[in-house]
Formats: sequence, structure tokens, C-alpha cells
Amino acid sequence: MPGTTRRCPHCGAELAPRTVALMGRTVFAGWEECQCYGARRERDEAARAAAERERGEEAERMARAARRSGVMPRFERAEHPLAAQCAEDMARGRGLYIHGPVGTGKTCLASATALLLIAQGRRVRFTAMWRVLDAIKRGFRDGTDPLPALQSVGLLFLDDLGKESPTDFALERLFALVDERSARVLPTCVTTQYRPSELIARLAKNGDRDTAVAVVSRLRQQCRMVETSGPDRRMA
Repeated sequence: MPGTTRRCPHCGAELAPRTVALMGRTVFAGWEECQCYGARRERDEAARAAAERERGEEAERMARAARRSGVMPRFERAEHPLAAQCAEDMARGRGLYIHGPVGTGKTCLASATALLLIAQGRRVRFTAMWRVLDAIKRGFRDGTDPLPALQSVGLLFLDDLGKESPTDFALERLFALVDERSARVLPTCVTTQYRPSELIARLAKNGDRDTAVAVVSRLRQQCRMVETSGPDRRMA
């Protein structure tokens, strides 16, 4: 044990040495903490700073995980009062059909739901159908195909379904995606401006109505319907 003493830098009190028994010997293990006001305040401030660093590191980890999953930067901290229930539904294997007018928070709700599931360590992919179609078209040139990964990911979020051009090609690829996920009993969340009957009409505008019906039927299978409403938040 060192022969020196240690005093509290705040009140000057002499601190008692700490010792531990190790293999039959008494070993010096630092100094007892002073209980004066200044020492307690210093420890509290250090603990708060450490907690703040930990929160910042966790927030950055979540942001990286959200970006990897496809959640857009605008929605990396999204919150919504319905998100917890929606996340619970998807975790239990139930899909979501979120519909409502433009600017009523559909993407916000879907993103907030995805973030809760990502925080649980679930495999999530968040994308828009037009991005899927663009990736498929690029794949014709470079020999890649995004569909297998989307067909097998644990939880899929398809944002703004129906915004893409309703061509035969788009409808066929959409059917291939949702049919495979339905067969695998993997939950899918879609956001769209259209009610189911309206989405069928939209998808069948330049394509096969039977396929459009089959797509929407599979999306609605074991699915929770969520309607958003109100004025366009982007115009407020």
C-alpha cells in the first residue's frame, strides 16, 4: 500500500484507502469517495455526461441502422401516436395498409413503425415502389435483381404504392413481390393515397384487372387497415 495520502480536492478531507484481499495479500485498490457536496456534484456531473454520451452514441447507432434499412433522413427520428401498436402488429406477423390523402402523415407513421422494429433488432427494409422498379430496370443492364431480397426480408415497407406508372411491367413485378411474401407469411406495410378499391382501379388502369385484384387481395390478407386524415401538413 502506498505511503502517501490523498485529500479531497473540494473539501480537503483525507480519503481512506481502499483495499482488497488477493491471494492472501492485502492489495491497495484506490481511495474511498468523499461524501462532501463538491465531490458528490462532480460525480453527478460525470454520470450525466456519460449518460449523455451514451444517448448520443445510441442515437447515432439507430440513425445508421435506419439508413441501412432505407428509412429516409427526414424520418430518422419520426414519431407517431399509432406507431407502437402498428409495430406490435407487424412483430406478430400482421401487415399494415396505411391510406389517406397527400400530406396526412402516412410516411411518418410507417417510418416511426419501422424505427421501433429496427430498435428491436428486426430485419426491416423500407423503400418506395418506384425505387424498386428503377432497380429492376437497372438490373436488366447489370444482371442484378432486387426482388429476391425484398421477397425474403422479415419486414417490408413499401411507401407511396400507386404513385408509380401503372404499366403491365410494374403490375407484374408488384404481384411477384407480394405473392411471394404472402406465400412466406411475411408481413408487408404499404402506404398509399388509395383505398383498396381505388388502388385496384389505379393499378389496372393500363394493365390486367385480375392481377391488380390479386395484388390488393394479398396486401390486405391478415392486414390492419389504418386511415390517416386531416389537411396537407406540407402546405401548412
